[in-house]
Amino acid sequence: MKKPLFSVLILGGILLFTSCGNRPTGEVVTNDHNPKEDKYAPYVEGNKKILHWENEEMEMFIKRYQWDMQRTGTGLYIEILDPGKGECLKEGDMVTLDYQTFLLDGQRIYCSDSDGLKQFTVDRSEEIDGLHEAAKMLRHGAKARLVIPSYLAYGVAGDGNRVVGRQALAMTITVL
Repeated sequence: MKKPLFSVLILGGILLFTSCGNRPTGEVVTNDHNPKEDKYAPYVEGNKKILHWENEEMEMFIKRYQWDMQRTGTGLYIEILDPGKGECLKEGDMVTLDYQTFLLDGQRIYCSDSDGLKQFTVDRSEEIDGLHEAAKMLRHGAKARLVIPSYLAYGVAGDGNRVVGRQALAMTITVL
């Protein structure tokens, strides 16, 4: 009695598992639809537009002041006014800057005359990324102008003081 019941259960299990699919054997199913991409697509598109507008604003600022700037791969704009002397600064070097920082509407927000000289270690401090990148292109005594996109400056949050989020900056710097 146990043997026929066991056979029926085995046969029923086989039929159950083989009858669940309605695909012909060997058909490959692909799912080109990625729900995560759809979920974030509006945010990605929105950020692309914001970056486009910010880049246009930076280019208009540069054109308005007739600065002759080069754009790096990260989006930093730099114009070296005086190359300085010696080798370029590198990671770990201590840098002291005489500087002025402006919003792109021309308003000066920070200045070494009133806020003190800016001192930091290249690639090893909490200074904005745009300054670290620029410092590695400069030598002692160099003078430069920078236009720094928000993502290389204070980002989405701003600095909690004079720079609101997503704000590009312009700087004039001298390496002392």
